[in-house]
Amino acid sequence: MKRFHPIARFSLVLLVLFTATVVQSQNSNRPRRIAVFGSSVANGTGDEFGKEGYTGLLRELLSARGWEVLNQSRGGDTTKTMAPRFAPQGTPDPNVRYLLPVNPGYVVIGLSLANEGVFEAKTTTDKEAIFKQYADGIKGFIDRSRQNNIVPIVGLVYPRMVYTSVDYEYVRKMNLLQNTWDVPTVNYLGATDDGNGRYAKGFDFDDKHPNAAGHREFFYAFVPSLFDALEKGKPTPTAPTGARGFARVTEGIAPLRFDTQDTMHPFAVSFFVRTQTDGTVAAISGSTLTGKSEVKKGGRGGTVEFESMTLSPERPFNAAVGVQNGKFTYRSANGTVVRSEAAADSRWHHVAVSHYTARGETLFYVDGKLAGKIEERLQPKGFVVGGAGSADNGAAPKQADYRDVFLFRSALNSDEVAALHDGKILQASLEIYAPLNDAQFRQDMTVENRAQSLSAFKVGAGRIVHAAKSSMR
Repeated sequence: MKRFHPIARFSLVLLVLFTATVVQSQNSNRPRRIAVFGSSVANGTGDEFGKEGYTGLLRELLSARGWEVLNQSRGGDTTKTMAPRFAPQGTPDPNVRYLLPVNPGYVVIGLSLANEGVFEAKTTTDKEAIFKQYADGIKGFIDRSRQNNIVPIVGLVYPRMVYTSVDYEYVRKMNLLQNTWDVPTVNYLGATDDGNGRYAKGFDFDDKHPNAAGHREFFYAFVPSLFDALEKGKPTPTAPTGARGFARVTEGIAPLRFDTQDTMHPFAVSFFVRTQTDGTVAAISGSTLTGKSEVKKGGRGGTVEFESMTLSPERPFNAAVGVQNGKFTYRSANGTVVRSEAAADSRWHHVAVSHYTARGETLFYVDGKLAGKIEERLQPKGFVVGGAGSADNGAAPKQADYRDVFLFRSALNSDEVAALHDGKILQASLEIYAPLNDAQFRQDMTVENRAQSLSAFKVGAGRIVHAAKSSMR
């Protein structure tokens, strides 16, 4: 076995510390200024209250935390027409919102695949060309931002009311592609998708734009501590290297718990579990929401008529994922049970609960396949993995193993769930990625979180231990 000389080892440590210090220094020297740089939705179009849509809501949230949010967007822009606005050539046009002159430390790139022309393209060849043009254009903005010491964040594709099933395939494909890039992303589609690539009923203003309620759902897809995490230099999440372990739980109501500090609407929770006995393996609690719909008029001259949905808290709920009669199940907020055909056995199984608040639907997946769905509208406040969370949810299995816990502030579609089942890491709207590879799990400690956020699951009372890779079979 090769041994390092003490001086060489010391030098290596110094190099690592120096590199970390340089990265931290570069990030801390950036202005705490975020520029939202995009087209009409980023500009706030559709917000009947005229408060700049999700950009205005982001400003409202982050200003109290010491951040400045600027709106440098322009309606109608594409990847091509926005490129000249990155920096002025020659004398700046006073009527143009440029990016570089406002000196941002961070930029949210918010462009639309709809503006790029994917719907209008009629042939497969034309649609593929638009798809490539959009992806290449967004990559160009990412590269230019980094060259100018600006940290880029990309808003993913969002719905359009005229999208066909073919267009929806391109939307999902682009979302999945950008979700795996080495750049933070925000999953707008996971906030307002009706399941067909269109806005959920009551959340659209017109063909291309969300109304104020839709903008709010977009806003909820932002991880609240994303920019603080980026400022600290947190990298794009990756899986641990080397020997892998997992958490083995043998008792405890809430072995791993996360309570939201900021309002959450759409969400998805995903993890791998192995158990051979009945019991509750995860729980979700919070408040159900009731929706009230009304017809409004807005736009120039108040000529656009649209439906708007207002969501209000209704009653507390407890939902749970468990094993009943040897099969994985999801028990909804109203007690209805969705049963899968997957049997709890000696193998690892992937479980995902994906909730679309806007459309009022929860989808339950086991091993990458849809087991069932149920109508409900939730505002979650607490998540438990490894136990029932409360006596209302019954007991946990006598023993269960857990690894790779993901918690998103957006729902996931079937493509994205399948990617997680295949071991891929998706980082759009990702609040927590806990591999559960920690060397130990002491009560009240926080579990490693590799997502670009400052959140974490916390270890509760009960017996939870690190198990080695050799035990994974």
